[in-house]
Amino acid sequence: MTAAWLLPLLLLAAEDAPALPAPEISTAPATRRAIVLCGLPGDADHRKLFGESVELLYGGLTNQHGFKAENVHVLWPDAALEKDGPAVKATRGVSTRETVAKSVEEIRTALAPSDALWVFVLGHGHYDARQSWLNLPGPDISHVEFGKLFADLKCKEQVFFITTPCSGFYLKALAQPGRIVITATEPDLEVNETNYPHKLAKAIGSPPSYGEFDLDQDRHVTLLDLYLWTARETAQEYVSGELAATEHAQIDDSGDGRGTELQIDYLPEALGGRLRAGANPPIPKGDGNLARKVFLDWPLSPPAPFIGQDE
Repeated sequence: MTAAWLLPLLLLAAEDAPALPAPEISTAPATRRAIVLCGLPGDADHRKLFGESVELLYGGLTNQHGFKAENVHVLWPDAALEKDGPAVKATRGVSTRETVAKSVEEIRTALAPSDALWVFVLGHGHYDARQSWLNLPGPDISHVEFGKLFADLKCKEQVFFITTPCSGFYLKALAQPGRIVITATEPDLEVNETNYPHKLAKAIGSPPSYGEFDLDQDRHVTLLDLYLWTARETAQEYVSGELAATEHAQIDDSGDGRGTELQIDYLPEALGGRLRAGANPPIPKGDGNLARKVFLDWPLSPPAPFIGQDE
């Protein structure tokens, strides 16, 4: 992401522990923009749940990650209530197909090549054996239609978090070189309600400690760590509840439209991964390689700088 956003570095392991090669550092995007889109939540309990996650995302983006409030487009599925938080009250309109398209067009017009755009999609979805649909007020929108909204979008950094059921189908629809697409599920019949959006919102709005978050152990906090930590917390939810996992997050940042369940190389066997105790996590060569070059600002800074091996 940015030299300005480069997280202070920390020697988390012993001095003789092997270190992963540092990712390349890119220059800062000029302006950070975001869309936080929530489809129909369902009942009152789910409205509260999704509302809390939208508030965490909005607060984290604007307070910790360099997004100005005026550059974060919140789209909420109904009229704001007095008890709702500032994010829901700041909605640009009810999240209909027309409002979504209008918001994307406004951002496209404002985007400069050096800008960043992060897009978050929350809510419920369904699959009709042909397409995945996001449930919206009024007519729903398909993954194909959603992808077309962003087809010709050009800017330095593009990150999509599609966190609904059946979201894996968005991988191909959104694929583009230089774009990072993260989904809560595989492109398969993973149709159950997802935990991923709420774990993601917690990571951004109420983040864990630096040491807990650096799952690839490269002594940086990056978008890859955000993906891995959210996937780990989601897996832990199923293990703790003694439930079979019904969602398997995917990442595609190679632009080929085929997601990778990258977390299995970073999670222990108890959480469905294959990382053995004491083993070093791998360096991603395909999917994940771009995400590990997107640096995040982190509120809990390390106590001391990391000194590279050649210094």
